Amino acid sequence: MTGRSVFNPAALALGALLAVGAVTAQPTPVRAQAIVATVNDSPVTNYDLEQRMKLLRVLRQNASRDAALESIVEDRLKLSEINKYGLKPSDQDAAGEIARIAAEKKIPPQSLGGAMQAAKVDTKHWQEHGRAQVGWRGLVSALNKNVGVSETEVREELTKRGGKKNTNEYRMRQVILVVPRSAGAGALEARMREAEGLRTRFTDCDNGLRLARALKDVAVKEQMSRSAASLSDELANVLERTPVGRLTPPQRGATGVEMLAICGKGAEGSDGAAAQEIRQSLLAKKLEGDGEKLYQPLRKRAVIVRR
Repeated sequence: MTGRSVFNPAALALGALLAVGAVTAQPTPVRAQAIVATVNDSPVTNYDLEQRMKLLRVLRQNASRDAALESIVEDRLKLSEINKYGLKPSDQDAAGEIARIAAEKKIPPQSLGGAMQAAKVDTKHWQEHGRAQVGWRGLVSALNKNVGVSETEVREELTKRGGKKNTNEYRMRQVILVVPRSAGAGALEARMREAEGLRTRFTDCDNGLRLARALKDVAVKEQMSRSAASLSDELANVLERTPVGRLTPPQRGATGVEMLAICGKGAEGSDGAAAQEIRQSLLAKKLEGDGEKLYQPLRKRAVIVRR
């Protein structure tokens, strides 16, 4: 497996897309750092610990000092192990993994970047966590190639979900009116007005997207499909209220003013986005036990020294 990538963050199109654009670089502050622990001689500083506590709070996980240290220990051990196999998760892989965790916890995608920035989570820190988690999942998957999910299992899960939640599938394009990070409040307000003007004229995806591309500094992303069952209630409600061929209300994102063009809605089919998400979820659960079996010996052998 040397030198190959086994990651596919595009499988989580909406969450990964928004996270990559939203979680932007944060400068690492220059400050005195004290070593609070070592993991097989790899130092963990008080700054590492503080950063992990911030990250865990954003991801709505246990953020105590003990939980933060254990999370760092887990990442360091997993990164060391995947490096032995020549696996090299990228920054994009890391962003996709953070988005996957957020989606799993039903954190609204557009809130993720803002929460990271507000908490002042350092880029290198969340990237290390994302690389460790996605790399480990890739390693476990590569070592268990015979594990799979049958169509019967997928259909059964689709049936269970069908009676409990809206099964609409949304086909959409993200439209971003870019605002430089150095721009002032006036520039943002002007872009918000421009976005509202575009929204008024946007009556179908074909013509509306042409109008959007004609504007200065506008990015139109590739079409994506998402099932209502995979979205936060807040976002699902916004998409449901937005007619086909229209734009969702503009929101401030890390890279500018963001909207979603709703290019289609329909009942979820057996080969749609929900089915794909179910396959991924069921496969992840099956591999989770194998991953734990692989990790526990590493944890038992690890030399952890607290200071």
